[in-house]
Amino acid sequence: MYENSEEIVINSTRFGELKVPKDSLIHFPTGLIGFPKNTEFVMLEHKAPFSWLHSVQDPALAFVVIDGYEFGVEYSLKPPLNDPVCDFKEDDEYAILIIVTVRKDLSLTTANLKAPLFVNLRNRTGVQVIFDDPKYSTRHPLWIKDDDEPNSNNENSKTEG
Repeated sequence: MYENSEEIVINSTRFGELKVPKDSLIHFPTGLIGFPKNTEFVMLEHKAPFSWLHSVQDPALAFVVIDGYEFGVEYSLKPPLNDPVCDFKEDDEYAILIIVTVRKDLSLTTANLKAPLFVNLRNRTGVQVIFDDPKYSTRHPLWIKDDDEPNSNNENSKTEG
């Protein structure tokens, strides 16, 4: 898809100078919550299932993201159809990106399920949507500690009769 694309150079405080295909950019016309002036981003692969969503305008701004489909069918949100910003149509393919907050103690890393990013794959335009639903949290834990799981320590204590 990007073989004959013109490349642009992005400066990154994390990754240095990056050359990326111009047609790989994702445009967020209204920016992201708290970052309205950052409207152009590029996805950078990282260790699965994580990627970086890196700002083109700000060399220091990059978000760790995860594919929303990783959260299964219980997190099956629909993009804002006929939204004037992204022009989502009923049959458009789209990606859902979830911003991850990585903590010093990695077991405390969380995902913001309340405000996902929808990216229209047809026109590479995105929008962040806030869902006012109590089942979605801004700090959804990514990992469950073993000691939080019922009977996790009893596996080896079973006796055979």
